[in-house]
Amino acid sequence: MEFIELDEQNLEQAIKIQNEIFPLENGSQDIRDSLYSRPEYYSVLRYWLPKIGDEIVGICGVYSYTEYPRDAWLGWFGVLEQYRRKGYATEIMNFCMQKAKEMGFDTFRLYTDEQDNINAVKLYQKLGMISEVYDNPEDNHFEISKTLIFSKNVTGEKTSLWDNKNLYLNVHDEKNMTK
Repeated sequence: MEFIELDEQNLEQAIKIQNEIFPLENGSQDIRDSLYSRPEYYSVLRYWLPKIGDEIVGICGVYSYTEYPRDAWLGWFGVLEQYRRKGYATEIMNFCMQKAKEMGFDTFRLYTDEQDNINAVKLYQKLGMISEVYDNPEDNHFEISKTLIFSKNVTGEKTSLWDNKNLYLNVHDEKNMTK
């Protein structure tokens, strides 16, 4: 698998893929921000398009909050439907964790909702990530479903829990909900 870093030439393709994988969420601003105007609350914001032969199979990213400089987060991770159940998601996740390690982060994290992403949850568990419920009262981002944070230390040390620190997901969701 080859990973093509997001650039101006593949920006619109990346947005199209993100919208196809996540039809109820519009991540186009996040994706554009990674190239043009990274918000000050991110210290890192990078995306890649995983490719098999001539075919783009999904999208993935790594970002970090300025407030939490040792933690890398998974951004807009997904595999197009026609390429699922072929092992690509595992390869993409391993790439993202390796990138986080290369960028100097200690811990790789992600958040997801348990109800809508059961297959992804199984993948994260298979990759040795530990989970915890995220229920920060200042950040009521998912009102219907339980939000989980998965974490894995990429340096070989013991993985620390997130411990409900605020992720400001309610602000993020306002920017990325249905088009």
